[in-house]
Amino acid sequence: MAAGTMATAAGAAVMLYYVLSRRLGRKDSEEDLDGGGDPSKSGRSVRRRRISRRPAQPPATLLESIVTLSETLRFTYSETLGKWPIGDLAFGINYFMRKQGNLPVASVYAGSECVQLKGDDIIVELYELLRLLTLCMLFSKKPFPVFLDSAGFSPDDVLIQMPKAGLLRPAFTIIRDTQSKCLLLLIRGTHSIKDTLTAATGAVVPFHHSVLNDGGISNLVLGYAHCGMVAAARWIAKLCTPTLLKALGESPDFKVKIVGHSLGGGTAALLTYILREQKEFSTSTCVTFAPAACMTWELAESGKNFITTIINGSDLVPTFSTASIDDLRSEVF
Repeated sequence: MAAGTMATAAGAAVMLYYVLSRRLGRKDSEEDLDGGGDPSKSGRSVRRRRISRRPAQPPATLLESIVTLSETLRFTYSETLGKWPIGDLAFGINYFMRKQGNLPVASVYAGSECVQLKGDDIIVELYELLRLLTLCMLFSKKPFPVFLDSAGFSPDDVLIQMPKAGLLRPAFTIIRDTQSKCLLLLIRGTHSIKDTLTAATGAVVPFHHSVLNDGGISNLVLGYAHCGMVAAARWIAKLCTPTLLKALGESPDFKVKIVGHSLGGGTAALLTYILREQKEFSTSTCVTFAPAACMTWELAESGKNFITTIINGSDLVPTFSTASIDDLRSEVF
């Protein structure tokens, strides 16, 4: 019965994807004709198609799951085989990886104001970052009981346990860490096919961040973000807010720290923006390891005081996005 249901759902998703592709394809052709063949107008049309028109939230029903899956397939196809022949796509990705491997990162990102960090405090901070990275690795690779035992936690330290991922619902947990006096919210990276689909839901959606200062809004940062990660971050925020409020009430000297790797890293950063808009969580911080590219530049800059990003050289995942694909395509061809 379950296998038949899944087969029916997959077939419906494919049919819906085909219908949507045909309809949107005809609509795009009409827009191009209305633009009089102007390449600049056609380019703007392509840019607009990347902006998702659906709310960035996980599907609640089977029908919504099918629609989300069909849109994800259409977006993935349009950004890969829809633009690249299969041979050129493989060549382009290989070229991009080789280019990133030879990129002198410091000369590109450090700038002339780069300062070498020294001192005992930096060593202590590096050890803490290594501990958080180890927690991410254990949470991603080990069964949850083994993760707790290996990380030195007990079941009593667990506030929320969501070890299984769903579509636009990554696995996460909240741990009371007495060592650092933090409520650690760990978000797992890509580990299953459902995580892969969340990462592939890459259309952009509007995402705005309100900066709080002295109990009021001092600034509003406008931008766009990765649809799948925004949906995941909002889902986690909805689930974890009551638990975090209760835990902070019981331990007011604790702080909220959100940690994630790869897909979980991008989701963690967006979740930090969402939580900090509430007064109770306005001091929340975030540590991300190799986060997927997930937001526009202005949003990223607005979070540099409370989000720490760790990237290994010119790692592919943090630098790979639809914009970098466009740059790569123009460079290769």
